Amino acid sequence: MTDLRLVVGGLLTRDAVLGTLLLNYAAGLGCVCPEEGDTAVRSFIVPDWVVDSRASAPASSRLFTVEAHVRRDVPLPRRRLDTVLDRVDAVLTGAAGDESFSTRRLGGTDVLGIGVGTVSKTATWELTPAAAGIPGAAPAAGAYRDARPRSGAASSSR
Repeated sequence: MTDLRLVVGGLLTRDAVLGTLLLNYAAGLGCVCPEEGDTAVRSFIVPDWVVDSRASAPASSRLFTVEAHVRRDVPLPRRRLDTVLDRVDAVLTGAAGDESFSTRRLGGTDVLGIGVGTVSKTATWELTPAAAGIPGAAPAAGAYRDARPRSGAASSSR
C-alpha cells in the first residue's frame, strides 16, 4: 500500500524544476546546504496537506496546497508563479492518468502574497486516492476482500 503523500512527493521530486524548487525550500529551512558559490535562493515551493473536511468532498480526499515563492526583484513575478503552479498541475493531472489518484484543481487566490523578500501565490488541489493500494481508500469493486469465492475454488482456511 502506498501513502498518497509519498506518491505526490515522488512525482514532484522527479520533475527537474519542481524538485529543484523543493530543494530550495529545504535549503531555506537549513535542512540542506546549497552548493558553494550559490547565490541566495531565487524561488521555492512550499507544499502542504490537510484532510478535506468539506461536506461535498469525496471520501478519503485530501487538499494539497502549493505556495510558490519568487524573490521580489524577479521580473514578471506573477507570470513566473503561474508557470510554477501550472507545472504542479501538469504533474498532478498527468499522474492521475495512471489511476493511483484523481485530481481536481480548486484554484487559489489571484492576489500575490508579499512576504519578507518574496512574492507568493497559492493553488489548491483536491486529491482522491484510487481505491486499490492507498490507505484510507475504500476497496475497489471486485477487490480481494469483496470477492466471493468461486465454486470449486481452493480455500486458504483448510
